Amino acid sequence: MPVSKLILLSGICVPFLAAVVLLVRKSDSGRSLAVAASLLSLFLVAVTPGRDPVMLLPAITHGVLVLISLLLLPRQDATSKSLAGMLILAGATQLCYSASTLQIEALGWWLTLTPFLANMFGEHREQRWSQAFLVLSALALTIGAWTGSVSLLIAAVVLRKGVFPFQGGALAKFEHGSLIPSALLFNSHLGAVLVTKMPDHHSLDWLGAAALASSVLLSIRAFTERKPRRILAHISLSQASFILAGLTLKHSTGVTGALLHWFVVSITCVSIACIIRAVEVRVAGAQDPKSHLGLAVHTPRLAVFFLLSAVALIGLPGTLGYCAEDLLFHGALEEHLILGIALPVATAFNAINLIRLFGVLFLGVLPKHVPNVPDALPRERWPLAIAACALVGFGLVPRAIMHYAIPAAKAYGVSDSESH
Repeated sequence: MPVSKLILLSGICVPFLAAVVLLVRKSDSGRSLAVAASLLSLFLVAVTPGRDPVMLLPAITHGVLVLISLLLLPRQDATSKSLAGMLILAGATQLCYSASTLQIEALGWWLTLTPFLANMFGEHREQRWSQAFLVLSALALTIGAWTGSVSLLIAAVVLRKGVFPFQGGALAKFEHGSLIPSALLFNSHLGAVLVTKMPDHHSLDWLGAAALASSVLLSIRAFTERKPRRILAHISLSQASFILAGLTLKHSTGVTGALLHWFVVSITCVSIACIIRAVEVRVAGAQDPKSHLGLAVHTPRLAVFFLLSAVALIGLPGTLGYCAEDLLFHGALEEHLILGIALPVATAFNAINLIRLFGVLFLGVLPKHVPNVPDALPRERWPLAIAACALVGFGLVPRAIMHYAIPAAKAYGVSDSESH
């Protein structure tokens, strides 16, 4: 076996081995073991030579997100079983990123569902609808991988990504499931991974149109929601549809923007999910607040981290989100005028919804029934600070990350000459 494959295989297997140890030993130092295994896996994945350039940045990003999620997981959620589930999810996702065939990709999809189907994050009966969508998507991919049916592969993407009108499963997963693992599962963007590995087909144009409609409709639908989890779910689904729409473009600028947006959406949505969960464990009733919580007075750090993630997600200048959306919009305008117009509209609606969510959690007068809640703990503060620095730092010096995004867009099969 070549050395590169051996290193990559080791990076994939480390989380699975650590998960087995956690399930067998059930020690009090489970978080430390999980973090160490995640860090080793990330290192091995990052240093593997000869990786597919399209999957290199998503693989590293997801490894970092797993590490951040393990650190930010509240103490009551960090059982040996749940930590093992997150490690299984991490290893299975890396298997999907490195899969050389659709059959291996299908195996990875099934493995990512294992922790949820085995109730490793707790039993949530309301998730049956969500589990059904995920199982159907994996089943469609499995059959499509062995039969070569592009229609089934497209169906797998639509069901996994929650493209409108099939968003019900993803919404249920965010609302009723364990929030941080659910956000980690969704923001692996395995539907987008499958699109990059599918053969070129005219059905991808229809998928791009469906993703376009989904991004706008879900951003509008979020106006009717008041629960933080459901608002975040709609925003995440809408932004994920941006990625799908961008990947279906035959334009290097648009694809580069989609790959950068993939990075931004993953970091910001997982960070916001972690902050919402941190608020939930501090304040009773935060899952369905009846009024503004006014937490910025007592939790200014959480408020700042939330706001930085939000403005990066909607593309504020000075953040990487601005660079990603600028490239995505320009590529879309040159290829499809409607797409280029619809994406800024959806972004504007998502911006309003994020500010609404920020207002509900952090603005207003602190209710009398809310105690003096603690601000971000050190183990919460540093991971969120690293995520914020990445979003702002790469936004100020985008050339550093463009070094990976441009070759990835070319490897995906588009070039500047194809855009004319």
